[in-house]
Amino acid sequence: MIRIGEINYLNVYPIYYYLKKALKNDNFMNFVPGNPAFLNRELGTGNIDISPSSSFYYILNYKYSHIFPNLSISSKKKVKSIYLFSPKQVEDFNENETIYVTPETLTSINLLKVLLAEMYKMDLNKIKFTTLKSNDALELELGAVSGGQAIKDGIFLHIGNNALKLIKHIPEDCFAYDLADLWYKYTGYPFVFALFIINKKAYDKNKNEFDILYEFLIESKKTAVLGFREAALSILELDEYKFISYEELIDYWTECLSFDFGKNEIRGFNLYSELLYKNKLISSIPELNFV
Repeated sequence: MIRIGEINYLNVYPIYYYLKKALKNDNFMNFVPGNPAFLNRELGTGNIDISPSSSFYYILNYKYSHIFPNLSISSKKKVKSIYLFSPKQVEDFNENETIYVTPETLTSINLLKVLLAEMYKMDLNKIKFTTLKSNDALELELGAVSGGQAIKDGIFLHIGNNALKLIKHIPEDCFAYDLADLWYKYTGYPFVFALFIINKKAYDKNKNEFDILYEFLIESKKTAVLGFREAALSILELDEYKFISYEELIDYWTECLSFDFGKNEIRGFNLYSELLYKNKLISSIPELNFV
């Protein structure tokens, strides 16, 4: 039995929709839902075997991990679900600014650090990054407050479904920076937010089932790209996704996201690693340990 993490964000939903559809008569997998930070923790502790987990998690743990080739969750240019919300322009930040960060992120917070250091020449040692309170599943609970209240009177980094909600409620005098857009403008490359990361010990014990899973995932990716309409209609029936329209969802999946890990995605990932190392955010450059 393979225990597979399932990010409970809209970005990866099409792949999992078709994966579950294809696996309906198979029982060799157990799905474990959660946000990126939660799944990173579960993968690290061995509670799950594989997950589309944070690129930064892989960078820290590549010696103990494998990755599936040709699969990722990446931006093309803009991503529209990773935002830095601020009452002032980044150029006007103080050198000892405080930035409030969702507990659900690992890759995006370090992308922000790279952008602040490289694009805006800020001293990361002087900026205070404060993680917002989470529940036991490392989820940020916005509560009943409106989106505008959730990003009022401070600088906030939000990701995933919360970011997709909050961008619709920003105050008129608030700035919203799409981090993938900033990255693309600075580097010319897509940004890789997540890879399909496998615990190396789990893979060595069960190679055959992982090989079968890989074939299912590749077919699900191909089907998803051709079948966004069906996936969109299936999820928009749920009340929790009333914050996004069909047209917005299709635009998000087709114009913003890539599920490939090809030449350009690999170059973007490698550059991210190099800039993390340059800014002393990691201790070594990772290798790509494909299965």
